[in-house]
Amino acid sequence: METEPFPARPARPAPGVGALPAGVALVPTEPGHAPALREALGSVARERRWLAAVEPFSEAETRAFIRINRLAGVPQFVAVAGPLVVGWCDIVRLYPHPGYEHNGRLGMGVVEGWRGRGLGRALIDRALGMAPEAGFERVELEVYGSNTAALALYRAFGFEVEGVKRAMRRLDGRVDDVVCMARRFDPGDGAREAGFRATL
Repeated sequence: METEPFPARPARPAPGVGALPAGVALVPTEPGHAPALREALGSVARERRWLAAVEPFSEAETRAFIRINRLAGVPQFVAVAGPLVVGWCDIVRLYPHPGYEHNGRLGMGVVEGWRGRGLGRALIDRALGMAPEAGFERVELEVYGSNTAALALYRAFGFEVEGVKRAMRRLDGRVDDVVCMARRFDPGDGAREAGFRATL
């Protein structure tokens, strides 16, 4: 995989975010979601393919993560089906240093059995729609090179490859690259994102 030049301006989010499956809702993540979110993250982590973690965080750690993000006012959403969390997406601030406040890191996942039904697209659309409002001008992520579905989704939402960490992970007999991607926002993108989502 070759490194691509970073664009001068980002693409707008991909159209075609359709209706959610029956019984599923996208809601802001609350501390009360911690037990179900931990279960969802744990189920994806134990697949040992999509996330860096292979075991879930504790419920206390999950609850603390949610509270910190709420206090920071950053985008974090879950897809819920009754009492279950079946997907999540958040954009967090990882860099505490002056001059880096405009950078965010996107993380997301969808539980097996709920994939291929538009949840990932809806979650990332909702989170990116709030990114400029939360003060983010640049959002980055890392994804395994073997995760072709996620790579296609991120490209559709305007993310571009900034670099590749070759053979970064060796796990269960598989060797995988880590692809570093990012998307930039212009200062006026908040209003444009809101107007674009209203037309979907």
